[in-house]
Amino acid sequence: MTGLELAQRMSVTKVTLDELAESLNRHRDEVSSWLASERSLPRGLVRELEWHLAVRVRDEQMRASGLPSCPWQEAHSDVPQGDTKALEQYIAEIDAHAKTCPICERRAAYAATLPPLPPVPMGPYLRFLGNVALAVGRLPQWARPAAVGGLLIGGWTLVRAIILVAVRRAPVTPKLLLTVLAALGLGIYGGLVGGIAYALIRPPSRRLGRAGDYVTGIVCVYAYLAAFGIPAALFTSEEMFRSTTGWVILLIVGAVFGVVVGHSWFRTSASDGGA
Repeated sequence: MTGLELAQRMSVTKVTLDELAESLNRHRDEVSSWLASERSLPRGLVRELEWHLAVRVRDEQMRASGLPSCPWQEAHSDVPQGDTKALEQYIAEIDAHAKTCPICERRAAYAATLPPLPPVPMGPYLRFLGNVALAVGRLPQWARPAAVGGLLIGGWTLVRAIILVAVRRAPVTPKLLLTVLAALGLGIYGGLVGGIAYALIRPPSRRLGRAGDYVTGIVCVYAYLAAFGIPAALFTSEEMFRSTTGWVILLIVGAVFGVVVGHSWFRTSASDGGA
């Protein structure tokens, strides 16, 4: 998109320079410099412009439809900033309202007939995470916890390996790469086992209420420990995994960590009735 093409798009969508600058949170002089540019604008900026112009068109189409706006949505238009939990609660309230509001349902049904909006402009890292989330969402429901567990544990293992290499400033050799890949594989393996355990235990544990949250955490941690402990007991000489005392210690430690995990990750909220 060049400056001339941007000007043409703004004319079609009836967006003024000041309105575009305000929606992008940019100075009007910066937007004016884009319009004067004969070169192609940066790709990231084009994605941002495409999004805001498409949203403007969508808003105009919704207004032209004659559908009434939702008073509840207008009264709750202030999005919480800087507080993740408040933002999650805000999104949950919006979703819950939209499912029971006739006005929102009519507006959503009409919006579904309009051309889709372009992807939300994000940086490379967030785009990667978004693509990963979409890929996980396409999996069968029973496989999603295992995939998430594998990604989290595997990713954390990889980050730790990279930090370790950077701190020690060790030369990157084939042996080192194999060690990192092995650690990553073990992390993914442990995450998959924990995820499968979650998929199996969570449906029945929800019926136990708050106690079920802790049961879920303990079972997941035990599954993770067993994923490494049983092979170590069978194929290595590690005393921790070959003695009764060692396993008792692991059970106690696993229970403690399981309670913490259950409280932090799986705690049932009063509003959603389950994690």
